[in-house]
Amino acid sequence: MKTYNFLIVVSVLAMLTSCSSSKYVNYLKQNTERVDMTDSLQFSSLDDEFYNNDLFFVGEIHEVETSPRIDFAMFTQLNNKVNVQIYLAEMDIAQAYYLQKYIEGSNEIALKDILKNWAVYIGSISEQYRHKWVKLRAYYAQLPEGSKFKIVGLDKIADYALLRKLVQEKIPEQYLTQLPTEDNGWIAWSTDQLDQIINSGVVEHTDIALLKDLQFNIQTNAEIKSRDHFMYQNFKRYYLNKEWKNKKIYGGFGFAHTLQAYDYTLAGRIKKDSTLLYTHKMVSMNALYVDSRLTVQSASLPKFLQDKGKDFTRFKFSYDNRLFMYIKGIADYKKVTKPNTINLIKLDSENSPYLYTARGTKTKRLLPIWEGFDIIEGTATTDYAQFVFLIRNADWVVPDAK
Repeated sequence: MKTYNFLIVVSVLAMLTSCSSSKYVNYLKQNTERVDMTDSLQFSSLDDEFYNNDLFFVGEIHEVETSPRIDFAMFTQLNNKVNVQIYLAEMDIAQAYYLQKYIEGSNEIALKDILKNWAVYIGSISEQYRHKWVKLRAYYAQLPEGSKFKIVGLDKIADYALLRKLVQEKIPEQYLTQLPTEDNGWIAWSTDQLDQIINSGVVEHTDIALLKDLQFNIQTNAEIKSRDHFMYQNFKRYYLNKEWKNKKIYGGFGFAHTLQAYDYTLAGRIKKDSTLLYTHKMVSMNALYVDSRLTVQSASLPKFLQDKGKDFTRFKFSYDNRLFMYIKGIADYKKVTKPNTINLIKLDSENSPYLYTARGTKTKRLLPIWEGFDIIEGTATTDYAQFVFLIRNADWVVPDAK
């Protein structure tokens, strides 16, 4: 009898905490733009206040099929409107260099080889991600010169084969025999040899800056273990050395990197750095998912959750799942949206209740399969992101067949 009563109490509490609130729903009705899953994903509700920002982050779960689509759509919409000069990529300096060459029309290295060791693993093994870069190449080709953009990689070094190829292309032939033969030899080489090469007087002037960038990345790669810290240091150096102050900058990153309230994330470090002047000039647009699927390596899941006999599991993922991940207030978002849609929600309008509460971003979970984020005391939802993409019924990213 006690067990029965306990289950009733738990069920009632679950029902109550799952309810939507009219205060939030009324606000959301006025600040949500809905597009069908199959639409072109152009958002007309974005206004001058939005476009007046200088730094734009889109945060995604990489393994959901809408992620490369939203990334492409948001970047091209921004570039068409305000001319984005810098496209920040969650990849290393050599990968971004050769991806830029590919975008510009080069076929020297196959796209699949450029992405082979990408830190975004699903992006290295999926046609859907490669298709995003193919579309970006076609988009780049039709841009007038004044609207061209540059891809800049901020991430830690992941592909030493591409790094070696890039260095070999940029230093004089007489120095090639000094290049390290092992990955762990690059730090000593960059310390002992690279300054000499840069100051030799025989390096092309346009390549000197790139070699200095490579030197910084090689040496900092060993010193800094955290990817967010590394990307922040890279960003700050580029900002100070390459006159980024008055440029429009876009970055599509994993969800965690774009949360602004923390002092350890990429976005949080940038926002809190007063020398970078982005505190009031940056925006994060983060994706949340309901009744969706994502790609998960089966070996990382308990056996009862795996697609039996498959290397990858098409995993059911939803932020209204109390077992794995639940967002307090997710019922409000669901109330104003429909299945099979992508919804852009502005959280920080002047009359927004999300300016004063963590509702809509605070998470709970019983099984810690996915990384959760503790809400900082005294913060509100809009301290983490200013927009939400509420995505309903998205599918997984299909991995390449072996």
